[in-house]
Amino acid sequence: MSQTITDAIAELYCICAMTPPTQQERVVVLNELLGGYNLTCIELVGLTSEVASHFLMRRGAIFEPIGSANQEPLAGYIYVDSSNGYIFVERDDLLVRRRFSVAHEFGHYVLHFYPLLREQRLSDSYEPLEITEGLALFSADENADDLPEGRVVHAPHLHLPSYNQMEKEANQFAAELLMPAEAVQYLFTRYAPDFRGDDLIWRLATEMLVSGTAMRRRLRDLHLLPLVAAHLN
Repeated sequence: MSQTITDAIAELYCICAMTPPTQQERVVVLNELLGGYNLTCIELVGLTSEVASHFLMRRGAIFEPIGSANQEPLAGYIYVDSSNGYIFVERDDLLVRRRFSVAHEFGHYVLHFYPLLREQRLSDSYEPLEITEGLALFSADENADDLPEGRVVHAPHLHLPSYNQMEKEANQFAAELLMPAEAVQYLFTRYAPDFRGDDLIWRLATEMLVSGTAMRRRLRDLHLLPLVAAHLN
């Protein structure tokens, strides 16, 4: 699936008429990418699906509360239907975590929801389509190795991949989007002579505006983590 995700990211840059990150400009501008898909990013304090539902009703994007809405705290939440798309994040979360939450939900949209919307638009029979997905809050432990998990909470009559597969793909999408392999490898080569272990991980994370946990996992995926660990000795 990784190659498919890589292809999907390349395609989204074409759709948005944007250039992928370079060695000189490494921080991904998420709002511009979201705009290419007519998605709006909203930051709310005390984010829950219920809070997001009330926001959408006040804006006139929906006319009835989302049936699955509840008060469970969330780091991210996406609502899409046949004409609207909104990604919500918890405003009080750290910037690097908010960025990952946005990228995670964007991954669900690009990989799982956008194809369904496109298929619907090409179909002769129109049926209303409404999908939501919520991302659990991050662990308070910055060194925790597990990424947060989400779940599709309202997707009636849709043929979607399994829960575990969708979450794995959304997290991989977020990692590849925020930390392109070429940029990570360039930074690793640049800073490895001067930084060791966690200091190197944090240096790379700071350069790309991601968390240390996300960068650690990305280095592992790119088979660079053993080299980082070797610097600890």
